[in-house]
Amino acid sequence: MEAGLELSIVVPVRLAEETILQTLRALLDQCRPLPAEVIAVVSSADPTAEVLRTLPSSPQLRVIEVAGPHSVPQLRAEGIRAARGRLVAITEDHCLFSACWAAGLIEVHKNQAAEAIGGPVENGRCGSALDWAIYFSRYLSSMPPLGRGPAAALPGNNACYKREVLDAHRSLFADGFWEFDFHNELLARGGKLWLEPGLAVTHNKPYRFGAYLALRCRHARCFGGMLGLRLGAASRLRRIVLSPLVPVVLAFRSLRTVQEKKRRQREFLLSFPALLLCYLVWFWGELVGLLFGPGDACSQTD
Repeated sequence: MEAGLELSIVVPVRLAEETILQTLRALLDQCRPLPAEVIAVVSSADPTAEVLRTLPSSPQLRVIEVAGPHSVPQLRAEGIRAARGRLVAITEDHCLFSACWAAGLIEVHKNQAAEAIGGPVENGRCGSALDWAIYFSRYLSSMPPLGRGPAAALPGNNACYKREVLDAHRSLFADGFWEFDFHNELLARGGKLWLEPGLAVTHNKPYRFGAYLALRCRHARCFGGMLGLRLGAASRLRRIVLSPLVPVVLAFRSLRTVQEKKRRQREFLLSFPALLLCYLVWFWGELVGLLFGPGDACSQTD
């Protein structure tokens, strides 16, 4: 940790040629008056690394290129280990940020006795029903409105952690930082997560729908495979038998969430067929992971 440096913002960068410059410029604009740094950790098969070299140098920006293919959780972990700030925020390579987002992270951490804080995720890709299906399948639970206060979960692209908390739990992300597992472990150990509705990020990644489905299938296989390794034989068998219910449960849960939020109901209905396909793909990937293990899926996830 570097004395006087309040905030490190980790940006895992993978296949982000179209969005990374806008994201980093937005972050640097917010960090300019702050004791803060931005760390872009890059592993990308497209020309993203070359695009990054066109950015003017800044004492508040570090670009770390890692050799070989890495998943986003692995890139997050590399960034956390390289971070020097008292606080470490994690976002994504396509996000945009509410006014004073970075300053707000610092301020809320000063006022809240929470191990991690986060905020909502808005949709910046609204051009089609497929865009909305992608957003709902990943970020619906983080869609505004959200209440201010203690939370059971935080979005992976809008969370900020106290440095000492990360240092005390390094073993949890030795192989990659998976926010779902990390947050659950913090809560199990008596930690506190805090939601601050004014600290919003906007999802802005231009996915192709077929490529997105393939990504979700890999993510689901990784999830199912890792889950299967932790479960006993009887619990794993029960999960396999019940796995066809996964898309049904996800669909009803998403419908209930939209009804409770009273927002984006029209977009939800128009995108529901595509959203259901996302859930079916997740079911299939999770089932394959439970049956055959994660394979190499965990190294190919966003």
